[in-house]
Amino acid sequence: MGRMMLAGRTALVTGAGGGIGREITLALARAGADVILAGRSIDAMAAVADEVRAIGQKSEVVSMDVTAPDSVNAAVESALRHVGAIDILVCNSGISGPAAPVWEYPVDAWRHVQDVNLTGVFLTCRALLPHMVERGSGTVVVIGSIAGKRPSPNRSGYSSSKAGLVALVRTIALDGGPYGIRANLVSPGGVAGANLDNIIQQNVDATGADAETVRASYRDAAPLRRLVEPGDVADAVVYLASDAATNVTGADLNVTAGLVMH
Repeated sequence: MGRMMLAGRTALVTGAGGGIGREITLALARAGADVILAGRSIDAMAAVADEVRAIGQKSEVVSMDVTAPDSVNAAVESALRHVGAIDILVCNSGISGPAAPVWEYPVDAWRHVQDVNLTGVFLTCRALLPHMVERGSGTVVVIGSIAGKRPSPNRSGYSSSKAGLVALVRTIALDGGPYGIRANLVSPGGVAGANLDNIIQQNVDATGADAETVRASYRDAAPLRRLVEPGDVADAVVYLASDAATNVTGADLNVTAGLVMH
């Protein structure tokens, strides 16, 4: 991605303390954006903020629990006090939840997964969108999953939450379009890293399958026969946040090595 695609802009990234969130944050900084990191992992986010500053961009950390409206509102207000204006919102916070058949899936776990993955995005957008409406511009990028379109066995909570994001993002695009606001979704496939390792282990525990067989199923089912790297997702976010995507809104961009094509 071009070094200055996002020069002069400020982004707020949720769940930025590690994994895909860290890669997104650093990619935005390399593209010229200052970045506010929001989430609960303060120490981890502080380390990523130091990396952003080492790139040469400004960075701040704000505490945010995406499941708590008051916390979300306070974090957005704090971020705006720090920087004055936010041009880009990246909603990356998410959890995988447990693995169990629908008839055994714990009700409390179902609610918690929806609270973090779906309601958390709604609350964050609800808090920041009035600022973008007032400015007459802004872009929202939400990190979804192919699980919203290609569910995995025993993952009803996660898959349902990610499917809900498709409709939420399209509604934001419709509501925000007249105010110059774009909203898009990135749906990654199996992303190499700790989260996929955890999902694989959950499948192993639930089904008794061999771990390498499960891992191969994510990799070999894709036409390109490879897993997605976190940097691939980050590059997609930079593109959607930039003027290169000025007429892209309401889109669901698959980054799946071809595993999902719709």
